[in-house]
Amino acid sequence: MRTVPHRARRRRTSSSVLALAVAVALTSCSTGGTATTAESGAGLRLAESTEYASLHPLDHPLGITTKFYDGLVNVGENGALEPGLAAQMPTPDEDLTTWTVQLRQDVTFSDGSNFTADDVLAAYDAVRDPAMGSWMAADYAMVDAVTALGEHTVEFKLSHSYAGLPARLTLGIPASEALGDSVLHSSLAAEPVGTGPYVLEDWRRGESMALSSRDDWWAGDPEVERIDIAFVPDENARAQRLRSGEFDGAQLSPRLAAALDGVNDLELVTNPSGDFRGISLPQSLPFFQDPQVRTAVNLATDRQAMIDGILQGHGRPLATPMTPAQGDSYEPSARFDHDPARAAELLDGAGWTLTVDGVREKDGRQFSFALMYFAEDTLRRDLAQAFASDLSELGIRVELEGVDRSQAAASMEDKAFVLGGGDLPYDADTQVYRQVSSDFADYDPDDPYSNPSGYADEQVDRLLAESREEADPQIRAGLYRELQTRLVQNPPMVSLMALEHTYVAQGLDRWDGLAPVVEPHEHGVAWGPWWNVESWTRP
Repeated sequence: MRTVPHRARRRRTSSSVLALAVAVALTSCSTGGTATTAESGAGLRLAESTEYASLHPLDHPLGITTKFYDGLVNVGENGALEPGLAAQMPTPDEDLTTWTVQLRQDVTFSDGSNFTADDVLAAYDAVRDPAMGSWMAADYAMVDAVTALGEHTVEFKLSHSYAGLPARLTLGIPASEALGDSVLHSSLAAEPVGTGPYVLEDWRRGESMALSSRDDWWAGDPEVERIDIAFVPDENARAQRLRSGEFDGAQLSPRLAAALDGVNDLELVTNPSGDFRGISLPQSLPFFQDPQVRTAVNLATDRQAMIDGILQGHGRPLATPMTPAQGDSYEPSARFDHDPARAAELLDGAGWTLTVDGVREKDGRQFSFALMYFAEDTLRRDLAQAFASDLSELGIRVELEGVDRSQAAASMEDKAFVLGGGDLPYDADTQVYRQVSSDFADYDPDDPYSNPSGYADEQVDRLLAESREEADPQIRAGLYRELQTRLVQNPPMVSLMALEHTYVAQGLDRWDGLAPVVEPHEHGVAWGPWWNVESWTRP
């Protein structure tokens, strides 16, 4: 098993971070087909679990789009933020309300046009414009104005101090003339025009996608010249086709990945992540309005058993949405030990008593609720089943529902859900704010995954606000550690674990430049060992 790829990198690049190459069409889907570029050493054949709904950078920011687009700031080795289209990291004034970004010169888009400050202004005006329909609009609410101080200098004016802005500047920048009037109807959804290392060569809907490298990318010519990606939703099919040698790699669940490690020159590759799983506890349900009950449910959950069994050890138990990926801002003492006896005491004290049929009741109401999970997601299904089993031993009945995404969004207000989070784990604010801020406590059908428990706590809101505005990194980290202590005292949800993402690959020894990275919630072949594929070189 390869846990930390360690070959030396040629350079750091802008799209290196955020994710890997766009989807690609398999030129050959059978092991007996014609030779692909991967077989000649200049390309890769990868299998993706889900077809991309859009290639628009304002809709799909940290996935396959990072192979078409660069951000002002990019994610680099070990998850460190580094300059992308910015010539150096953005610099703030003393109160963190004005940030200046110097831009790289001599950068071109894939259509041949020049990258300038106007493209940055257009992108950040668009992402904040409600009419554009980007789900990220709320993330940029602190931005009052973006102005050009010249052709290659941009200034961000904020409504309040905000230390986490560099992480928000990972947004991919498209050519301004291609933006259109809305994310939904923009041609960028299927025809990317960016400054990144690859261009879209072909997209066969429902089957595959192909990327080819640019020979005029500002950071150099990628030696991996082509990426072919087939869309294979069934995990067993991905595993079988990997084993047959049809693909060079794919993302697989820990159990299947472990089973293939060492088979036919395949190897298990892992990366740490800020990707967490949890269970929402919607406070529209009366029993979850009681902090004592929410604490009991947390104590009843055997996180380590889930990690050992379901994740094959590839995870870390959590008590809050904060993960070790947040570095000094992470508080390891903020935890819930598995203590079903204490959980039972708390429920008894809250008036939830066991009846003869083994289900707790209070005032004639059974402690019973529905828990949704995405039907096609085997990991979330397994976590839901394990959680329901833990709670059944406490006298709480959990009814499991496998749903699609539209069903989940429509029912999130009144039903618990197996959450996934950590979309942008490269700053503590971007990791936790949407999950627990009362700004998102009111159910919004257009944004159901932000604070899906409907949680509000004045002390949590105060700590969130203070940490956003604190310029001293040590003081700021201390505020986030205090925040986690409060979230254990008054939990908004059941945070389960941070995932270690698991992949299976072959042929990695043919390349130099593999490096470790901290991954976001987004995973698949845009990450894994291929996250910085544009920087790989032949040994």
